[in-house]
Amino acid sequence: MYIENKLSEIVPSAGTLEDFLKTLEGKTIKEILDNISYMSLYNMNKHGVGGAREGSDKDGMDFANALQNFVNRDVLKHKPREREYDTEEFKAENDYEDYSKARGQKARVSMARNKARREALRDGEDKTEEINKLDDEVAKLQDFIDDHPYIRGYRMINAEYDKAVQDYHNTPLKADYLKDDGSEAYDRLVQAFRTIGGDDEGTIDI
Repeated sequence: MYIENKLSEIVPSAGTLEDFLKTLEGKTIKEILDNISYMSLYNMNKHGVGGAREGSDKDGMDFANALQNFVNRDVLKHKPREREYDTEEFKAENDYEDYSKARGQKARVSMARNKARREALRDGEDKTEEINKLDDEVAKLQDFIDDHPYIRGYRMINAEYDKAVQDYHNTPLKADYLKDDGSEAYDRLVQAFRTIGGDDEGTIDI
């Protein structure tokens, strides 16, 4: 019963698509995404990795995925593909070249330290002093990286985007957001709805 209730929240069994979308008013995108994740896990447990490949379970999962794309369609407005820290202007202003060199140097020193550790274990040679020296160098480089203007800006921007996405996902859905917006995401939702045997009444013709 619990499983059926969970699935019924994201896969309609009767009525029009508009009727179903109205039931989502007041829910958050996060609640819907969580239920879809639950449904995906349920399908994998029932049918194995990849889920059902045909039948009602596959059609239901296809509808759930189309619903996810529709309700989450504005996420890139809050989390754009290109972030400021990837731009040449931001990198120049925050000495990205120096930051990148430090990361490369840290990787090389870390490899030298790991090699010394392997040799010490293999040959039984005491390399404590060499390893400690390399440890100190790695730590200093890491401190430099952690406090570098580029990484501080990077973290600040990520935190701002993550907060914006979190707010977006946790805002209750309103009726206007759940209507036909003329998007491809809505068209795919209509197609998936028809595949599960949904009532065409009130849906657009595509």
